[in-house]
Amino acid sequence: MTRKSPPIFVFLSHDVDWGKEGAPKSHILERKDRFDEATLNNLDEKNPYQNIPEILDIEEGYGVRSTFFFRACTDSRHRPPPYNLEDYKSDIQSMISGGWEVGLHSDFLSHDNLERLRQEKRWLEDISRARIFGNRTHNMIGEDMHASLLGNLKMLEFRYDSSVKYNRDYITQRDFGFFVDKGLTVFPITLMDALIFPNIVTERDVVKIVKQAIDVCERLPSKRVMTIIWHNCSLKMRFGRKYTKVLEHLISRKNVSVKTGIELSDMIEKNEIHHL
Repeated sequence: MTRKSPPIFVFLSHDVDWGKEGAPKSHILERKDRFDEATLNNLDEKNPYQNIPEILDIEEGYGVRSTFFFRACTDSRHRPPPYNLEDYKSDIQSMISGGWEVGLHSDFLSHDNLERLRQEKRWLEDISRARIFGNRTHNMIGEDMHASLLGNLKMLEFRYDSSVKYNRDYITQRDFGFFVDKGLTVFPITLMDALIFPNIVTERDVVKIVKQAIDVCERLPSKRVMTIIWHNCSLKMRFGRKYTKVLEHLISRKNVSVKTGIELSDMIEKNEIHHL
């Protein structure tokens, strides 16, 4: 009898780091090796860092939904520069009505500042006209900062966080699964496009790395969850443009189910997913 593969749940997410207009033309041209000629020739018509409608169309085509994390802070020491969240108002409201989730991409400086976090959450909720339950810090934080962040998130009635990756250079077993701390579900970051691309030689390696991560997750039945970040700004970049192929692979795996963060949090709270 063939042994049935354990179910794997993929938390699919996108960090929206840039404003609605995308990156400045000078910034793109300094990185022109990341783009094909057609994209560069069309910069006056289409900014390649702004791809939310395209991602929604791709995911709609495959019948999946994801979580988009939006920034809401107007002063940060981390680049890229902050944007005006108001510019995304119609995008945010339409994606929520379509079944996607919106989460807060909180500022790095807010991890230990309850009032800053409160203001960010309130602004995003006002614009989205929906409760915000998920958080991911802009620029990943270390374990030493995570405890204070979780405490503040709990006081503000968040339900989950996805701000920690235990090793930036490669995937460790700790980067899979989830855990509960201070009453919040924590999803460590398993795969981030910006971290895997520098180690890739050809575009064929993109799906290969995703496949390898799922294979590892299958061998870790106590984990069962892996978290993927695919920045919306990478969709037109070399390697990032393989996102469609990544989705094709995910849905081709019969034991893989793609979820938003809040969907997974609901399942965990109902003990539909638990550590074995």
